[in-house]
Amino acid sequence: MQLRISLDPEEHILYAELRNGEALDEFSMLSITEKLEEAGYRGLSLQSYVMSELLARAQENKECKIALKSLVDATVSVVITTDKLQALLTLTAPDGGEPLTLERIFLAITEAGVVDSLVNQALVSDCYERQSATQVCIAEARLPVNGKDAEYVPLVESEMIAPPVVDDHGVADMGNTHHFLLVDVGTPLMRHVPATQGEAGMNVLGEGLTPVSGKDSDFAKKLTGVALSAEDPHVLVAEIKGHPVFVRNGVNVDPVLHVDNVDVHTGNIKFDGSLEVRGDVAVGMTIEVTGDISIRGAVERARIKSGQSIRVGGGILGGENVEAIDEKNLEYTIEAGADIEANFVNLSTLKAHNNIVVKEYILNSYVKAGHELLLGQSNGKGVLVGGKSEAGHHAWIKQVGNESYMPTCLTVGHLSMLYALYQKLTKELTVRMHEKEQLQKILEKVEHCQSVVLGKMPVDKTTKIENTILAINEKMSRIQQQLQALEPEVALQKKATIKVTRTIYPNVVLTINDTTKRVSTQTSGKTWVQSDDELVEQKTKE
Repeated sequence: MQLRISLDPEEHILYAELRNGEALDEFSMLSITEKLEEAGYRGLSLQSYVMSELLARAQENKECKIALKSLVDATVSVVITTDKLQALLTLTAPDGGEPLTLERIFLAITEAGVVDSLVNQALVSDCYERQSATQVCIAEARLPVNGKDAEYVPLVESEMIAPPVVDDHGVADMGNTHHFLLVDVGTPLMRHVPATQGEAGMNVLGEGLTPVSGKDSDFAKKLTGVALSAEDPHVLVAEIKGHPVFVRNGVNVDPVLHVDNVDVHTGNIKFDGSLEVRGDVAVGMTIEVTGDISIRGAVERARIKSGQSIRVGGGILGGENVEAIDEKNLEYTIEAGADIEANFVNLSTLKAHNNIVVKEYILNSYVKAGHELLLGQSNGKGVLVGGKSEAGHHAWIKQVGNESYMPTCLTVGHLSMLYALYQKLTKELTVRMHEKEQLQKILEKVEHCQSVVLGKMPVDKTTKIENTILAINEKMSRIQQQLQALEPEVALQKKATIKVTRTIYPNVVLTINDTTKRVSTQTSGKTWVQSDDELVEQKTKE
C-alpha cells in the first residue's frame, strides 16, 4: 500500500489516501509523521483516533481516503475602539494553515486606517514573535493638551517667616520671626498670566482632537491701592505705600495692617503705616508703627509705640506692683505721637504727645499727656488711684485717690521748663548777635584794606566772613521763631487747671506749674488753678 497526502484547496482539508501499488510502505506512527513532513506539514498535530484509523486501514490493505485535519490559517484582526483613541491587535497562530508574517500584520494595520506614526512598532514585533495577541493596544491617540486657566502670580511675599533666634541659654525668640512687608509706590505686586488655548491632538485614524481652552479673566474689580503698570498691562503695581493683601485674582495695598491678634503667630510688629488689631495683644509682644494703632481687645504686658494715636477698646495691663512708680521702673510702655485712648490702665507707663483719655480708671501707673488727661468722660468711673500722672495743660477727672488713701500724684503744667527754655534761647540769641557785630567790624576793616591793596587774599577773606554772617542770621531767625512759638504755650500753661468733678481723697498731691498742694481732707467738686505761689480751689459742678 502507498500513502499519499493531499489537500483539498476549496474545503481546506488535508487528506491521506491509501492506494495499492508496486511499492509497499511500511506503516507506523513515525512513518506517517515523516510523510506529513515531506508534504510540508511538519509539526502538524493529528487526533489519535485519526492516526489509529489510518493504521488499521493500512493493515487491512484497503484503499481509502481519510480526512486528517481541517487546516486553520493564522488570523490578524485590528479593531478601532469606538472613541477612536486606541487600535487593538488580535493574532491567532496557524494550525496547519497560512502562517503569520510581519508584512501581513502591518498591512492589516494600514487597512484599518491607523496612522503609522502612532503605531508602537516594537510591540507589534513582540506580538509577532509570540504568534499570539488578544486585543493588545498597538496604537494610541495623541491626546490634546488642554489650555491652562489664567494665573495670578504674586511677585512679593506679604509676610515673611524667619527662623527664631536662639540665645546662649537655648531660649528661642519667637517674637521676631514674622515680618510684614511694606511696599513703596510703583512696586510690582502681581502678574496676570493669560489663559492658553492648548495643543490639538490626533486620534489613531489621524482625525484632529480639539483641546479645551483655558478660562481667562481679568484682575478683580474694585481693587484699592494698586494700578496697572504703564510698561506691562498684565502687572499690578502699588499705587500707594502700604501692606499688600492678596485676594482672589488681585491684590490690595492697604495703608493699614490688619491682624486678628498680636501673639507668637504674628510675632512682634514693626510697620511703616497704621495697624488694626481685631483681638488682643499678648504678653511680651512689641509693636512699633508710624501711623495709628487700633486694638479692639486688651493689651497685656506689651510695649507699643505709635507715630500717631493709640486706641485700645479693652484695658492696658502692665507688670507686677512696684513700690516707687515712675517711668523708669514700670517695664511696659505705651507711647503715642498723638492721643492714647483706653478703657482702663493698670501698672503701665503711658506717654502721649497730645491727650490721654481713659474711661474707667488708671491704677498705679505713670502717665504723661502733652496736653490733656481726661478720665471718665464717656460715662465711665473716671478714677485715678496711685502712681504719678502728668498733663501739659489740663486734667479732668471724676475721682482722685481712694478710701484707703493710696498715695497719688497729679501734676499739670510745666512753666518752669518753658521759662528755662526761654532763657536758654534768649541767651543764645544774645551770643549770636554779639558774634555778628564782631564779624561786621572785621568785615569793615577788610573792605577798607581792599581799597588800598588789591589781591586775591583779601577777597577770599571777605567772602568767608560774609558767608559766616549769613549763617548766623539763619540761626538767629530760627531762635526767634522758637521764642515766638513759646509765647502762646506759656500763655496756655498759665491757665493750667486740675478739675475733679466728684471726690478727691487724702494723701493726694496736686501740682500746677511747680506749685504743690497736699490734700489732707476728703473734698468734692473742685477745680484748682495756680494763683501766685498757691493753688486756689474753685467749686465746680460735674
